[in-house]
Amino acid sequence: MFLLLGVFWALLSGQFHNNFLIVAGVLCITFIVWISRRMGVLDDEGVPARFYPRTLLYLPYLTWQVILSNWDVFKRIWSPSLPIDPRMAWVDYSTRHPFVTTTYANSITLTPGTVTVIVEERRMLIHCLTPDAESGLKEGDMERHVKTLED
Repeated sequence: MFLLLGVFWALLSGQFHNNFLIVAGVLCITFIVWISRRMGVLDDEGVPARFYPRTLLYLPYLTWQVILSNWDVFKRIWSPSLPIDPRMAWVDYSTRHPFVTTTYANSITLTPGTVTVIVEERRMLIHCLTPDAESGLKEGDMERHVKTLED
């Protein structure tokens, strides 16, 4: 947690030469980690650090899916011949860990043309802009990729 917050602080602040700000950042991060530990939020549920390395490997796939979906939505907006047929669809999933399920639901929402509305025990209600988006989710390619986080 300390390392993740330190990298995040360094990226956002850009302060690498001002000793006072570096020391202040380290002290603030130390305090945040200490208080988080006292509150009991530094567990596998609150900070599932074991998933982070594989999540970095999942991000290129997700980025590519967002690009493809953006292009599809862009084409449908500018071309009246391409149909837009919104629908609500139930999509089954089989992820085991809440972090992976949340990542899957958020990945669906980040992908233009789909929004996760409800997450139940073994299925999600998804708003899809097109029948193609629905069938793509039901084929399970994104689920297969996100489930690699659990392996």
